Amino acid sequence: MSGLRILRAADVERACPLDVAVEAVRKGFAALSGGAATIPVRPSIPLGGGGTALTMPAAVAGWPYWSVKVVTVAPGNTLLGLPLIGAAVLLGDFATGTPLALIEGASLTALRTGAAGGVAAAALARPASSILALFGAGAQARMQLRAAARVLKLTEVRVVSRDAAHSRAFVAEAAADPDLRSAGVRVAGRDDAVRGADIVVTATTSDTPVFDGALLGSGVHVTAVGSFRPSMRELDEATLRGARVVVDQRDAALAEAGELQGLRREDLVEIGDVVAGRAPGRTDARQRTVFKSVGNAVQDLAVAWQVYERAAEQGLGETIAWP
Repeated sequence: MSGLRILRAADVERACPLDVAVEAVRKGFAALSGGAATIPVRPSIPLGGGGTALTMPAAVAGWPYWSVKVVTVAPGNTLLGLPLIGAAVLLGDFATGTPLALIEGASLTALRTGAAGGVAAAALARPASSILALFGAGAQARMQLRAAARVLKLTEVRVVSRDAAHSRAFVAEAAADPDLRSAGVRVAGRDDAVRGADIVVTATTSDTPVFDGALLGSGVHVTAVGSFRPSMRELDEATLRGARVVVDQRDAALAEAGELQGLRREDLVEIGDVVAGRAPGRTDARQRTVFKSVGNAVQDLAVAWQVYERAAEQGLGETIAWP
């Protein structure tokens, strides 16, 4: 049946397992750094209450689809009992331009961002890393943990959130997840979480650093996915000092990441070059690595491709007449 396939959050979850998303994002990053992708630096507009709306188009030479995501981030929504992130992804045929699917974007965003964290952990963390400090207790943090648990054998996860109730709910949910039961997820204080951690993940909307980088041990890997504006900064200077800093895309990261203001292009390595073997990731066991992601539209396209085709195979969603 021709038309526009509507895929809701439940359809996204059923259609695309995390392992599939990790591999899709890995290929997307390699294509991006290899020069095959057309990804304009995303424009943004301010919303009321300190919120932001962003538009993220993407296409890759040789891929069968294009995509455009519109995403909103509204920090005040948590007080209203509404989701922090709202989004929709339009996927279309690359050859004809015909729209093919409208995909619920918040679930896809969490999936592809988690997948990016999984790609980074596999490429940059020490293979024996087992203790993870997680800052944040929302949907993004949940997916980051699930992805890290897929590529590393975690034995202890320390969760830090400004809202104690959110932390407790997160731990309870993790205890009920078969994939996370052996990970030892618990609530922790900020400093306690970082001391002795092998990997630190930040998935918050904080404007100021969420932990003291001076407490990081040797060889730690840090993944930061929360900040996406120059005014936001989850990581402090001590975390970045002397680290090998890896990003999703240099231009976007330098334009949007508060942590990277003042750095130069040559100070950064793209994760796509690392996974494609064009640049080294970690160079020794004592080196600190930092993956700073502001999110890239190639991730949306790579995962939307998988969601759409796998959903069609499984008969998920509904198809409406279009146009």
